[in-house]
Amino acid sequence: MSRKELFEKVALEQIIGVVREESVEEAESVAEAYARNGIRIIEVTLTTPQAFELISRFAQTYAPLDVVIAAGTVRNSHDAAQARRAGAQLIVSPHTDVTVIEYANEHDLLSIAGAGTATEIIRAWEAGCDIVKVFPALYLGGPDYIRTLRGPIRDVPMLAGGPVPLDTIENYLDAGCMAVNLGASLALPDLVRSEQWEEIGRRALLATSIVQSRNVDIESDSYVH
Repeated sequence: MSRKELFEKVALEQIIGVVREESVEEAESVAEAYARNGIRIIEVTLTTPQAFELISRFAQTYAPLDVVIAAGTVRNSHDAAQARRAGAQLIVSPHTDVTVIEYANEHDLLSIAGAGTATEIIRAWEAGCDIVKVFPALYLGGPDYIRTLRGPIRDVPMLAGGPVPLDTIENYLDAGCMAVNLGASLALPDLVRSEQWEEIGRRALLATSIVQSRNVDIESDSYVH
């Protein structure tokens, strides 16, 4: 996909499911629970063991389900290059690094850069990223913080970086985020430790249902009789 197509996919799906686990086996099970239950953008953080191998495997395994793979916690252009070679199409960072953004842009990858304050958000945008991840959104003020930022900063596409509780998804989207990062709110550590993959899948399905229901309501409200 091109950067434009990837941007449109994020805008359509509105959820990026994050895989940040302690083992390869856990990461595989969480990714499967996501993919089989409606999550169509899966982010593998580079803090996960054998992250690049997992990115490559997931990119091939879940392509038939129209799933695209993102690399998360990308802190430098070297990691971005490895992620691209493995098959990642989105490059997600917890911070703003101009070299990472430039690498993504040069290779037609979608760049999502992390920022917190208004100054950081504008600098990330001016550096050329496609979406700014407001991180960590919850501890900065949650949906109300996003809503306040969107007053003066209306032209910058924003994503809410985790943790994002499931019952706040609609609030973040209503506040002006184009999408949310969901990781620990889906794959709760206790669920992962006890290998409750079906419950993680149920939570993924719930999250996608929340987004779909919201979008149906918006379409109904905007219909002119």
